Amino acid sequence: MGKSDRKKILFIMQMPPPAHGVSVMNKLIKESQLINSSMECDYINLTTAKDIRDLQKNKFIKYISTLKIMTRAVLRMLFKRYDYVYITVFPYGLAFIKDSIIVLLTRILRLKPILHLHTYGFKKNSERSQWHNKYYRLIFRNVEVICLSDLLIEDIERLFTGNVYILPNGIPRVNKVNTYDNDHIPVTLLFLSNLIRGKGILILLDALKIIKENGHKFCLRVVGSENDITYEQLKKVTIANGLEKEVELLGPKFEEEKYMEFKKAGIFVFPTDYDTFGLVLLEAMQFGIPCISTNIGAIPDVLGDNRGLIIPDIHVDALVTGITELLLNPEKRSEMSQKGFNYYGANFTKEKFEERLKNILTGRPDTINTRLAKKAV
Repeated sequence: MGKSDRKKILFIMQMPPPAHGVSVMNKLIKESQLINSSMECDYINLTTAKDIRDLQKNKFIKYISTLKIMTRAVLRMLFKRYDYVYITVFPYGLAFIKDSIIVLLTRILRLKPILHLHTYGFKKNSERSQWHNKYYRLIFRNVEVICLSDLLIEDIERLFTGNVYILPNGIPRVNKVNTYDNDHIPVTLLFLSNLIRGKGILILLDALKIIKENGHKFCLRVVGSENDITYEQLKKVTIANGLEKEVELLGPKFEEEKYMEFKKAGIFVFPTDYDTFGLVLLEAMQFGIPCISTNIGAIPDVLGDNRGLIIPDIHVDALVTGITELLLNPEKRSEMSQKGFNYYGANFTKEKFEERLKNILTGRPDTINTRLAKKAV
């Protein structure tokens, strides 16, 4: 394919900092040699927050930054004819307003938006408010859509009509051999994530209180950056639950230090009510760590078929049962370790993600879900 024949793509998306699941995936796209050599790519950074704690704050400076971003986007689209404008759309808050305006501007300028949905919440918001319902329908008109999993299509089934491209996330491979060690006693549990209430660290500490009272031995290592929960708060909860000897609060760790935490772990516990896919689950799987997580979003696609343990609901008792089951069953941990490690390598690598996205943007998608195309308009 000659240079003049290559697809022209404008990527308008959040980039780190701050680092979270969506911005990490977007950074991977921008740095992808495959994508940038296969297409003619331009990039606009939608980020207006500099720190993970700023994401849910409405600061005046954000509005000024947003206006500058909009102006830059319009100028790009006016002076270059793109085949696609790729936009990562959030379903709520200031982020959605910003994203939706970009979508409308793209359509006004007679370009084709392709919306990559990394989070869910469209269905819930549309059922709460007639205004949301009508506005969502407007945004999803005459666009193309990418979802992380077939499981997430339900979130837009009343808002969008058409084919949906399925694109699971992928991460760089930093561990090529499964060196999982199942012999450590007590078993080391790992929680590694930003300290956001919805990611389940508090429910985990409550569950561990009961597990300790039931006579089971373990230790927990907590790694991550403060957000709406601080380490001072966690220390108080740990003391109140009588877990001072079992719990280590370690702060944020990156790169090699983070990888060492995975190598030390016997079970990765992530009782999230916040994530759609859970990139951190992929990180744990590539180190062969058996994972416990929740039945939300695309997580069943990641951990299904005994590749991990999925708790049926986000409740202390369910988490106690799940953790206890794996603590007492080293054979099951070993089985999950190998299944998860193999499945990551076959489905969730950076290379798999890049190839699938390239195929979507060049008109040769690997996986298309046609369910919403068949419904009545």
